[in-house]
Amino acid sequence: MLTRRTFSLALAALCSGAWAKPSQRMRIVVPYPAGGPLDAAARVLSEAMKNRFGRILVDNRAGAAGARGMLEVKNAKPDGMTLAVGALATLVVNPILFNDLPYKPSDFRPVCLLSNVPNVLVMSPENMKRLCIKDARDLIDCIKENPSKLNCASGGTGSAGHILNALFNSLGFKTVHVPYAGAAAAQLSVLSGETDFMFDNFASAKAAIADGRLKVLAQTASLAHPDITAPTLTSLGIKCDISTWFGLVAPKATSPEKCEELYLAVKDALSSIEVAQKFAAVTGGGSELLSPTAFSTWIEAEQVKYHSFLKTLTQ
Repeated sequence: MLTRRTFSLALAALCSGAWAKPSQRMRIVVPYPAGGPLDAAARVLSEAMKNRFGRILVDNRAGAAGARGMLEVKNAKPDGMTLAVGALATLVVNPILFNDLPYKPSDFRPVCLLSNVPNVLVMSPENMKRLCIKDARDLIDCIKENPSKLNCASGGTGSAGHILNALFNSLGFKTVHVPYAGAAAAQLSVLSGETDFMFDNFASAKAAIADGRLKVLAQTASLAHPDITAPTLTSLGIKCDISTWFGLVAPKATSPEKCEELYLAVKDALSSIEVAQKFAAVTGGGSELLSPTAFSTWIEAEQVKYHSFLKTLTQ
């Protein structure tokens, strides 16, 4: 579990360490462990762009809720050869939640938004049977009737699952937040019955949904995703519009011209039907490209959207 104290200790450790010299070839830093949707998306993209930039290294730099990888890119040479996969958590949520974060969103220059995917409320069939729940309305009623009794797993403090659980609680649906070290561990807790349900990124939960180990009860974006048959929380009377997005960012001093060049290279790579299909398969929602300027505006809007609500979590 990541607490403020352990987060601060992790930051102190990573700030005092010596960093390896960056590779001369292009490098995409993923501030999370290998195997997740952001990592998979970066690998699809790196393979698709190798004809233009040569072999691209996907470098997983997990630690301190993504701060380790983001700090490394912040301090990298601003030549367009080192990029980070920046996401809602690292560019919006964590800078609001953690005052001692060793970077600011303004330390980066946006290159492009890559994907915007809804989160889903999921339960295991076993948990649904145990709690006599058939759909989202049943779960909502169960939470109302049993305040602070049901456990909601998340991939960690500051994750989309944490935010959604906090939103649920703020609306009067009292549950117990149980953070884990990543979405995979949180999923296992739901599957084992250790926790009752969770909010997860659709891409992360897709495999377990496909083989029936998890069932989607609701989706969290205000507009329904075409590949998800479950209702939106908004349609059930719970105002909610939270999705998980990510894109590429470069060190702040990277030139606008270089960022535009990188954006166009990504756009060209994803114009391939084969690449687009692979990208959609690993992200759960395909690409949603925005230019450097549009992505910058997007990030600013998300910061405004979440600021007041997230500040209540730090009090």
